[in-house]
Amino acid sequence: MRNAPRRVWITGLGLVTPIGIGLEAFWAGLQAGKSPVKRIDRFDPSGFRSQVAAQVDDFDPLDHMDARAVRQLDRFSQFALAAGQLAMVDAGLAMGERGAPRAERVGVYVGSALGGIAYAEMQHERYLERGIKGVAPNLALAVFGGAAPANLGIALGLHGPILSTANSCAAGAVALGEAFHRIRSGGADAALAGGVEIPLSPLAFGAFDIIRALGAGHNDTPEVAARPFDTQRDGFVMGEGAALLVLEEAEAAERRGAVPYAELRGYAATSDAHHMVQPLPDGRQAARAARLALADGRLRAADVDYVNAHASSTPLGDVAEARAIRLALGDRGATVPVSGTKAYYGHPLGASGAIEAAICSLALRRGWAPGTVNLGTKDPEAAESLPGLTGDPVEGDFRVVLSTSFGFGGLNAALAFSQPRTS
Repeated sequence: MRNAPRRVWITGLGLVTPIGIGLEAFWAGLQAGKSPVKRIDRFDPSGFRSQVAAQVDDFDPLDHMDARAVRQLDRFSQFALAAGQLAMVDAGLAMGERGAPRAERVGVYVGSALGGIAYAEMQHERYLERGIKGVAPNLALAVFGGAAPANLGIALGLHGPILSTANSCAAGAVALGEAFHRIRSGGADAALAGGVEIPLSPLAFGAFDIIRALGAGHNDTPEVAARPFDTQRDGFVMGEGAALLVLEEAEAAERRGAVPYAELRGYAATSDAHHMVQPLPDGRQAARAARLALADGRLRAADVDYVNAHASSTPLGDVAEARAIRLALGDRGATVPVSGTKAYYGHPLGASGAIEAAICSLALRRGWAPGTVNLGTKDPEAAESLPGLTGDPVEGDFRVVLSTSFGFGGLNAALAFSQPRTS
């Protein structure tokens, strides 16, 4: 008889976000219901159409690592190390202790759209000013997408698989899904998985601004610039941040006394194969990702109690996503509560799916999900597809929740979560 797939629990959450660093600060920020978006002060944005962002202003790397690590690591790897360590502490997991998995069986999976691009940009400016001798010697070791998971693996002594995913704004969700499948199939026993993004530098920011992906209509009122599904949305608000989750094989985690937030049940990814920027208008491939994720977890559309939508505030994307969710869930899509939460932390590209996975995990543990901040007047097409679209927080005994993520190039990913099943 074929063995049943191994169950995978989420046992730790590590967060570095504009509304809070650490689990409880992040939770308090969600419950406050306010957007932290403001005028950018990392550089002078006056030459850009969009001039606002969601910054992590209170991050001090010395709170999370020693001075030597601070000197050696750029902000990209610093965020990863901080989030990873916070997640491990939250999970009560220390390598080498009794009950912990062997280091050879623990992987690190981190998604990022741009990796260390901001640091590369800064070092290029130094090159132009001082020549090659003015460039930091760690540049080559900092800019590639695998730098963050590699540095995290080194810091924690993890010898399992290291994987970096670069699936644009779906990268964090894909990293979580790949780690989940690896553990479920027996290729690893645990993993740190999620996403990190540090895109707030002039060139990286400007690259999105010049193609009009960023919203520019609320520069004077930045707190309402991010407005998923609202009629006045005009593009996404760039953000930065990191979220890493501890995934563990459930039976081993249960033996060591771990208290899970959620069980990761299913994952799937699809491609629109349509356009580099515009989603398929009918959302059929995004819907297929959601249906496949539910099927992967042996779940039904009727089981879903809440959907955390990608909802980046783009005019085309939000409507296509609303259609996709309704198409994926059928009759359940007419009643299921749906919210988009990016007004809380902007759009940190490849980190967004991981932050939203953390929100889904907390919703299952604590029975509360944030609403859609700044949802004044619902887009009529989105509201028609999703009558359960809500600006208010949702409370309830959630059993199954769904998270959707999408990226440039038509890259779709979906994750399905449930209450943890015990043996």
